[in-house]
Amino acid sequence: MSSGTNKHWAEEIAEKVLERRGVKKHVVATGITPSGHIHIGNLREIIIADAVRNALLKRGADAEMIYVADTYDPLRRRYPFLPENYEEHVGKPLSEIPDPEGCCENYAEHFLNPFLEALEELSIEIKLYRADELYKRGAYADAIKMALERRDDIKRIIDEATGRRSPEDWSPFNPICERCGRLTTTKVKGFDAGGAFYECECGHGGFAPFKGGGKLTWRVDWAARWKILGVTVEPFGKDHAVAGGSYDTGVRISKEIYGYEPPFPIPFEHIILKLGGRLAKMSSSAGVNIPVKEILEVVPPEILKYAILRTKPERHIEFDPSLGLLSIIDEYERRFAAADDVPFRHVVMLVQLGRRPHSEEVDLSLVRAAAERSGYVVKDEEAFMRKVMYAERWLRRFAPESMKFELKEALPPEAETLTEGQKAALRVLASTLRDNMTAEELHNAIYAAAENVGIKGADAFKAVYIALLGKPSGPRAGWFLASLDKEFVRRRFLEAAG
Repeated sequence: MSSGTNKHWAEEIAEKVLERRGVKKHVVATGITPSGHIHIGNLREIIIADAVRNALLKRGADAEMIYVADTYDPLRRRYPFLPENYEEHVGKPLSEIPDPEGCCENYAEHFLNPFLEALEELSIEIKLYRADELYKRGAYADAIKMALERRDDIKRIIDEATGRRSPEDWSPFNPICERCGRLTTTKVKGFDAGGAFYECECGHGGFAPFKGGGKLTWRVDWAARWKILGVTVEPFGKDHAVAGGSYDTGVRISKEIYGYEPPFPIPFEHIILKLGGRLAKMSSSAGVNIPVKEILEVVPPEILKYAILRTKPERHIEFDPSLGLLSIIDEYERRFAAADDVPFRHVVMLVQLGRRPHSEEVDLSLVRAAAERSGYVVKDEEAFMRKVMYAERWLRRFAPESMKFELKEALPPEAETLTEGQKAALRVLASTLRDNMTAEELHNAIYAAAENVGIKGADAFKAVYIALLGKPSGPRAGWFLASLDKEFVRRRFLEAAG
């Protein structure tokens, strides 16, 4: 998490911001278009913003963080997760489209609300702005009028920056058609002090007031927003930072049209989802994602934040919710957890030992007993229950099959495959078991039993797993045996050995 200067990257960014922007108050901005589930890839932007805001506050600066939900953006297409009748809503602002499940005020709120709940769980404080509300109350009115007045200058800026020629009838403002409700099918034909005259592909023509009657195109909207909300710092995806991209044009529009110094940029690499060994770029609209709310069900918020903060913004993150996430939790606990805390990886095993027979339900008393047998004392019951809950959900949702097991109530039929050498090793091991043996002692005892009867250590370990689980592999053997009742283990080994 630190660079060679022993400073966290957020502290280094905060210092540069204070050097370059001599203003009294800093506004760190972030946001998203809620067109689908807001996922952990989107979360990187807000966690970066939160870290920089906190670093600015730490240095005595007056700083706040704002979150702009682009609720006035149009629905670009009917996404795979939407019913067929949503084809009629393509091109309409998200805030003006009904919620696909009928549980929220509109489409945008349906995807925004779970994310806002997740931010509360992550203890990230924001000042929320909804774009539709900003437009409807007239916050953009002056910016729209100025953009239309300087339309030719803005078109030239965009054409020069992108190297492409915009259509001759291009306009920085997209009116919303009064008849069909779309803003992607209208063309500005003229304007006066209060609004724009338009024609729509649906055949309707009308007048769209600057106050709530439409919105600026993205590149112009972004630059106008900086001035309207006083933005001084903003993280954004690297795709906006390429030459001729949104930030390049935004800088020029902000300076040359709106007379505002653009915010300090923090371009960042994306989070790439790793599932089943395959990498995929996350997309809300395509449905390739894990919603933030869902990932917070399987990992504590402090660890999810750590998983993102440990990597500098300019480096991409491969997020593997399976074994990769388990390794990050291991790393976090080595750095921050108390020495006598029960490790999450160990709890994953204990949860599976604590399931009631013929049930997926976990008996906390059985889990606690297994923890204490393996040498841990549960001091904080609430914290332990919380970890058990996360471990159980992770097992159900993301754990690979190699991490899952079931302690067999009776000798599994696979025990018939044990060789005479393996059976002999189990007999020796049964004779050496004591109630107070540590995980390390039990691990070494398996090797000693193998050596005693002249078989490979690997074969002795397989025999242990087959006798107890009915398969040749399982959790770390020393900790596994330490967590079990030794009399039960002794009887099972002798039964397996015949």
